[in-house]
Amino acid sequence: MSLSDWLKQANEYNKLAKAGSILRRYFAMNGFDGSLTALGVIVGMFVAGVQDPKIVLLTAFSAGIALSVSGFSAAYFVEKAERKKELIELEKKMLKTLEESSVAKASDFVSFEAAVVNGLTPFLMTIIVIAPFIAELFFPIPIITAYASSIIISIAILFFLGYYMGAISEQNKLGLGLKMAFA
Repeated sequence: MSLSDWLKQANEYNKLAKAGSILRRYFAMNGFDGSLTALGVIVGMFVAGVQDPKIVLLTAFSAGIALSVSGFSAAYFVEKAERKKELIELEKKMLKTLEESSVAKASDFVSFEAAVVNGLTPFLMTIIVIAPFIAELFFPIPIITAYASSIIISIAILFFLGYYMGAISEQNKLGLGLKMAFA
């Protein structure tokens, strides 16, 4: 199957399983979690006076991995169970099995897709937030600059997640962005 065919199939499964809203929620919630967790690690390391960027990186990276594993596993099993329940209810109404149907395939696909979004989003946000510490390993910048940059990046991510949710919900984008940034 070509990438184009796979993307077309994925789009059909997403429509059939009505996955858009759940994927957006997972992205926003876990983007918030990843960014805020990384921010917490950074602020904690700063307050503790940690001057070694490797310690900051390893700690934040470890937290990002933990969020990812937890997010992937939880979303997969929860989505799989919820979608299986819906499929069983539909089978009862139709008085036939849907095991090999497009509905069942869409259900399985979206369960996995939701797990990927739920797992990767906090990890990616963590990597973005700690990027200044990664840069600090290769370029001689003051550690205080890495701390300040990471904090600014985290707050910016939170703002844009709020702005994004405001756009989706057709609410005040700037207001929701500011609320998320100050959360």
